[in-house]
Amino acid sequence: MAAKKFPLIAFCGMDGSGKTTLASALFRDLEKEGRPVHLKHGHGYSVSKNSFGFDERSVNRYRLLFGILLPFAYLDNLFTFYFRYRPLLREKTLISDRYFYDKLARLIFYKICPLALAKLYLQLLPKPDYVFFLDIEASDARNRKEGYTEEELESFRRAYLFIAGCLNSPVINTGFSAQECLLKIKEALGKRR
Repeated sequence: MAAKKFPLIAFCGMDGSGKTTLASALFRDLEKEGRPVHLKHGHGYSVSKNSFGFDERSVNRYRLLFGILLPFAYLDNLFTFYFRYRPLLREKTLISDRYFYDKLARLIFYKICPLALAKLYLQLLPKPDYVFFLDIEASDARNRKEGYTEEELESFRRAYLFIAGCLNSPVINTGFSAQECLLKIKEALGKRR
């Protein structure tokens, strides 16, 4: 398989943190600059396409089974990276609105994956060239997108901050305007070019 030529830029964060807004804005900016770029929603896993659709009731019911299937989730991530993402990276910069880390945050949130195993998982997953963890207060996230209680969102937030800390990745406070956040992201991208 030929080596990739273009960078992978991933946006991660709980629902309502601004992933889609900022990924789309960056995509438009790079496209205007004439750069070859592709925007991909990270829910496009190869096998476990509906893994983000599970609710707490389903998870509680099948928790043991999900725990047993953790190695298969890892293999699905690898398959998705090498057969869905990597081919795109030969031709274009890929901006991913969600990444495998978002799935891991859900596994932590639902207490399927213990933190020690999550750390190992993080070492084994293919790393994006750039990853931005988007952080926002739980109350603000709930105002932007309903579906979880404030307490649940705070638990998600802790999972994301844990992952960002393990990866030593930048955390962008999206309580500011989208334009301010995009400027911070573009500054970080410019520093590593």
